[in-house]
Formats: sequence, structure tokens, C-alpha cells
Amino acid sequence: MVRKLALKCLVQLENRNSQISPVIDDVIRNNRLSEVDQRLLTEIVYGTIRWRGHLDWIIQQFTKPSFQFDLQMSSILRIGVYQLLYLDRVPNHAAINETVKLANQKGQKSKNFVNAILRAIQRSTDSLITPTLEVDPISHISLKLSYPKWLVKKWIGQFSLKWALEFCHASNQTAPLSVRANTLRIDRHELAMSLRKDGNEVVESHISPEGLLLTKTKPIRSLKEFQAGLFQVQDEAAQLVAHLLAPQEKSKIVDLCASPGGKTTHLAQLVGNVTNIVAVDLSKNKTERIQENCQRLGITNIDTQVANAKTDQIEALAAADLILIDAPCSGTGTLRRHPDIRWKRTAKQILNLANLQFEILLKVAIQIKSGAVIVYSTCSTEVEENQEVITRFLEACPRFSIEPARDYLPFLPTNAITSDGYLQVFPHTHGVDGTFAVRLRKID
Repeated sequence: MVRKLALKCLVQLENRNSQISPVIDDVIRNNRLSEVDQRLLTEIVYGTIRWRGHLDWIIQQFTKPSFQFDLQMSSILRIGVYQLLYLDRVPNHAAINETVKLANQKGQKSKNFVNAILRAIQRSTDSLITPTLEVDPISHISLKLSYPKWLVKKWIGQFSLKWALEFCHASNQTAPLSVRANTLRIDRHELAMSLRKDGNEVVESHISPEGLLLTKTKPIRSLKEFQAGLFQVQDEAAQLVAHLLAPQEKSKIVDLCASPGGKTTHLAQLVGNVTNIVAVDLSKNKTERIQENCQRLGITNIDTQVANAKTDQIEALAAADLILIDAPCSGTGTLRRHPDIRWKRTAKQILNLANLQFEILLKVAIQIKSGAVIVYSTCSTEVEENQEVITRFLEACPRFSIEPARDYLPFLPTNAITSDGYLQVFPHTHGVDGTFAVRLRKID
């Protein structure tokens, strides 16, 4: 049952518009699975997606180059090989037999083929050798750590071989569940104590003042603390962005690209749920997600508005003191949580996103008053979406200047702030999602 559902998820995830977490959540919601089966399903789907490139390379070593697999057969073989190589708690014979059953509807010939390939891999995997790091670093990282070659080549060129290797290793780890205490209702220490009483393993974040890491927990929506609105799921690095905006109780605040509302609700916390905040996004579905989170967290000072930040004149911007642009981005900083991103992004997409981000900044810049502050943020590691967007923007809008992030985030380690005053953290250097943010003030 679990492997059949995993196969269903993997086939759905071949759609470029699909996202791994909602796909799995939907399958779990529509099937009565025990907690053990939910964990196994999640492990197989995430693991198979994460290691897809490596799995495909192994499968290719045991099949003829002329073989062409359909989507379902490719997914079946990946599930089988993933279990053989990475799921120690599943005996090899069970991994093979259960995977062969997935090929039932494709006929006996396909079942025999799957069985033969998996048994051959089981016998001979240790003899496979990838290109060495010294001779061919791009192929080594791509095949050994399971990333598209074009991304590995890009990261080595823009950062360094050492950076790319460490980043790829770190981004293959499973990220801990990170939450932000809802300080309107409870402080971080009290929340940690409450969660521990229920058997959860909790560690206080060393990056975010409100952050907790749940290293061992039950399904999140089943926790009474979640249902009572005592916390919001949010990565530690994402929790820094609201602090960089540094809202005050009388500030007029606009949050663009605001859904699902993680940063919006954090801003509401920081101003004590009193200052009016306008949260803007593209569709009613998106603004409804913000409203749902506000309702659960007991937040009442947020007004939502449907608008396009790239093209629309947004009335609230004229009087705004603080504007957050959490821009649409490639999400390459979140590969620990969204491993499917590596297989869905293209170089052209990254350039298109960078242009969109630049256009949003330009549109906002002409609508705001002197003295107003923009915080621009992404969960991307890509230079095109971060430093290059800001460089282009400052050249086009010389009335803006950077205010050093260190002045607003003094509690962060030195290497979290760049020499240009940007906030930039990575999974391999700080143990958090890759995040970039900059504070820009419009001057006279």
C-alpha cells in the first residue's frame, strides 16, 4: 500500500507545477495511514526525489542504452533502488519483492525485468565507481550527490568547488522541523516546555530569537500547541527577515508577495498585534491562506489585498514606512525541504525570475515616499536573484541606499552578514535554509 502511494506521488511530481509537500499531504489526507506508514511514505518519496540523479545513474549501469522507460517504470525502479541503498530498516528481499509488485499491472515480463535489475544491483552496487573529484569534479558531485550538472557547474563557477561540495552535501540532509513561537500567546521557553511534556524533542534555535527545532515530533497538525496557535512553522532563517525590517508599533507596513503569511504574521507579533499591516498577493486563494494562519494565531491587525506587485498601483504603498518584498524565487536555498526543485529549475527560469524580482522592486520604488524602507528577500542561493538584482536596482534607482543588516541583527554570527551589508546564510555554514535579504532606504 505505502509503495503504491509513493509511486502515485512520484508520478504526480513529474509535473513541473507540483510541489512535494502538498502532494504527500494530499495522499496522506485521502488514505488512512498509520504514523509508521506516513513516515515510510514520506521517506520513500523524499529520498527517491532527492537521490534521483544518483539512482538513475546506477540503473543505467545495469540496462542497455537502447532501453527507454516510461515514467511509471522509471519511478518503480527508483523506488526499488532507493530502498536497497538507503533504507537500512527495510530488508533487501522485502524491498525487491514489494517493488516487483508495483509492476503487476504492466505484466509478467515487466515484473521479471524489475526483479532482475534490482537483484543485479543488490549484488554489484559496491563495484560501481563514479568519476573522481580531482579528475572531474562536476560529474563527481552530480552523480555522487545527485544534482543536475548545470547547477553544479554554476555553483562551482560562482562560488567555489569547496562551497559547491559542502552546499550539496548539506542540502541532501533532512532539515529539522523549525517553528516560530507565537509570542503574542507564549514565549519560546514556555512553548519548548509544553512541547517536551508531550514527548517532543525540542532544541532552541541559535539563529532566531523565537525559533525552536523539533528534532522528534508527531505529525504537526496533531499537536495541541499547533491547534492552539502557539507557533507557526517557519525556517530559522526566514524568521530573521521580519527582524531586519524592524517594525515599530506605529509603523505603516505593507507585505508584498505575502502568502502563506509566515513573515506577515511574524511582523504582526513584533508590533504586538496593534499596527495595521497590509498583506498583498496575486490571488484570493493566496490571501485566504494568510487569513487562515492569522485566525489560528489570533492575529487581527492584518488586512489582505489581491494585487500584482509587478504591475499594479497599490494604494497602501504611498503612506507605507516599511515594505517587505519576499520575492518569488527559485528556492534553491530550500533543497533540504524541497528536493524536487533541483530537477525542475532551469537556467532560463532563474534569469526570468531575476527580471521579475527587478521589475517588482522598480514598481514599488516609484510608489513609496522618501524615508521609506524596503526589505528585499529570497530563499535562493543564486547570485542572479540576489546580489545582481540589488546591483541593477541601485544603478536604476540611485535614491536608495543599503542599511547594514548588522545594525538590525546584532545577534547573528559574523559570517551571516556580507561585507556589503546583506544578510546571507546557507545550510552548510549556518544549518538553515539558504536565505538572502537586504534593507534599502529611499533617501531625498
